[in-house]
Amino acid sequence: MKFTRYDATISTNKLRESKEFYMRHFGFQLVYESDWYIELIGSEIPAGISFTLPQREAGEFFNGKGLILSFEVDDVDKEYDRLKSEGVPIAQELQNKPWGERSFVVNDPSGVHLYIYSLVPATPEYQVIYDSFKK
Repeated sequence: MKFTRYDATISTNKLRESKEFYMRHFGFQLVYESDWYIELIGSEIPAGISFTLPQREAGEFFNGKGLILSFEVDDVDKEYDRLKSEGVPIAQELQNKPWGERSFVVNDPSGVHLYIYSLVPATPEYQVIYDSFKK
């Protein structure tokens, strides 16, 4: 199977707030909007984020608990500084992770964690694990 686009749909009662958050802070573009559904697409990669009301006359109920979106960026320190200067509250401060990522976390208006990171060298302990999966 070859993917041509990836989408994640977030169930929320904060449709408009979510739309504005992702468009303002992450450069997503509006593709579609109705009173119960909004669709955005990334400007750099063919990936989308959509928002739907948690429950409608048709469809399942979902509250989004446990959802984390991860965004790999070229310069995580630069993105951290940018989002902080834009007033986005930081849920987890910038830090190096032993598995080879430098990251921080912000939450969107619905409480979805956005894990923003750049790759850095893994600690020797993690590198041994990664190397064991190489063929």
